[in-house]
Amino acid sequence: MSKFRRYVAWLSPAAVLLAALALGACGGSSSGSTSTPSTSAQAPKGTPLKVGLLVNESGPLPSGEANAAPVMLAWARAVNESGGVAGHPVEIDVADTKGDAPTATAAVQQMTADRSVVAAVLFDAGTESVVADAITRAGLPVIGGMGYAPNAWGAMPNWLPLTTSIPSIFNMGMVLGKSLGGTRTALTICAEIAGCEAAAPVVQNASQKLGMAYQGTFKVASASPSYTAQCLQILSKKVDYVMLGAASTSAALRLARDCQTQGYTGQWGLFGGVIYPRAMRQDDPGVRLGLVLNSFPWFANEAPVKAYREMMQSQGVGEDVWGDLHSTAAYATMELFRKALDADAAKLPANPTRSDIVTAYGSVRGETLGGLLAQPVTFHPNRPNATVTCYWFGSYLKGTFSDGRLDQPQCDPASLRG
Repeated sequence: MSKFRRYVAWLSPAAVLLAALALGACGGSSSGSTSTPSTSAQAPKGTPLKVGLLVNESGPLPSGEANAAPVMLAWARAVNESGGVAGHPVEIDVADTKGDAPTATAAVQQMTADRSVVAAVLFDAGTESVVADAITRAGLPVIGGMGYAPNAWGAMPNWLPLTTSIPSIFNMGMVLGKSLGGTRTALTICAEIAGCEAAAPVVQNASQKLGMAYQGTFKVASASPSYTAQCLQILSKKVDYVMLGAASTSAALRLARDCQTQGYTGQWGLFGGVIYPRAMRQDDPGVRLGLVLNSFPWFANEAPVKAYREMMQSQGVGEDVWGDLHSTAAYATMELFRKALDADAAKLPANPTRSDIVTAYGSVRGETLGGLLAQPVTFHPNRPNATVTCYWFGSYLKGTFSDGRLDQPQCDPASLRG
């Protein structure tokens, strides 16, 4: 097991879109150094609570998943400086899965064999379905992250979904379109991976059940120099709302820019992992983009979000890292860990085990973390837990994120449930 490290991440989270569309591979990049325990007067004295982070940092495709590592490490430093969790210091043990199934499998073998690791967090949408059985068999609870694999989240015991799950990750793009006044819709998907087409029937179903006419699915190749052909098709079909998906955020934004040049005046929607602030600012299409977020909006103004930003800034984490959906999911995951264990502190033994963590999470009932979770979460020990069907809306225009209201989560309407 590698030592826990501090990272600065820079790559796009568009691979999460790929995983959501195809449960395919995704990746990122990192550099690191060893973290040190707190030396403050309030330093916790108990046995360390080691949380294993399985994260795609250096895979072949760009991903904002790597942002989870520096956020979780910064959270641990800040919390340890103020007394830790239930009197214990927290350690974050980071394992780079590289978005690769054999690497992820080996990392899980090491992590599950280390009995000092009492809980796991996942940020690798491309391999989570592959390693889920091994994690569950080892009795290692998965306390959060950003997950999509339907064979794990909502299906396996002691996996706790905290961000929007499949199929709601697809539905939410069309719920956004309906809110923007869409009547004739379309979806763009990555051309590089055949499995991306799996999203089309789900999105088409959502569009039609919401009363919008679905006009088709258009493939987008990231290496293509122009998307004129796709734009002309969108125009000819009189589409007034496009749900943007591609293998990279840059490709999705270039399509929006090309279509604007061709005279398209309809609405655009970015969802989930395609919302990558760095790429959005670098390849700004100059048009309003509707956003639908599967983790809390880092740009909201409510107190819990301000506390998040302040913690990250105090720990030297830059906005290019904390201003990301994977980052907010990582923070919410660890805040729930703190709340659940603090509530059960009197019952925790001196050397907590995995089963003790599961028991402590049994105190989680209807929890929203003051609005950081899109819907109330209840943890049922040793049983599958309910998936997340809610999310947030926002908007982006010319470098500015706005309209992110923490107190106004949206949820799948009744027509899309079941």
